Order: sequence, then C-alpha cells, then structure tokens
Amino acid sequence: MTGFEEPILTLRLPVLLDWEQDRPGGCRCLCAIFHHRTGATGCTTGAQPGLLLRVETDTETSGPLPVCIGCYTALAPLCA
Repeated sequence: MTGFEEPILTLRLPVLLDWEQDRPGGCRCLCAIFHHRTGATGCTTGAQPGLLLRVETDTETSGPLPVCIGCYTALAPLCA
C-alpha cells in the first residue's frame, strides 16, 4: 500500500512572480497578494513537506514551490 500524496497545485497568473523565503524551509507563497495581508511580502510559516505550488503563465511555468498547510488550503480553490 502506498501513501497518499497531495497534488501539486497550479496557479495561473498573468506574469510569473518569484518570491523566495529568506529562511530555509519556509513557505514560498505570495500571501500578501492572495490572502490580503498588510505589511508582509510573503508567508513566514514553515513549509509543509509534500505540499507544493506551481505558478503558470501563458509562456512560463515555475518549478514546484513548497508551501505551508494554510496557504495550500487557501490557494487550492483558486488553482486549476
């Protein structure tokens, strides 16, 4: 029997945004944009192993970006 793996979420955007947590192992979601937080450029929560987000435009696709469970859950309804 194999373990269940969450799918990689694919978020379509008009431009490819690239934001990387300056802390190793951190979430790489652009929370200020998607969660309407003020005073932050991104999520500072630790990433959850196995939860990944990919950003896709008409011409580019990012690699898989690790995200936290809160961001994964919030972004899932917005993803293809």
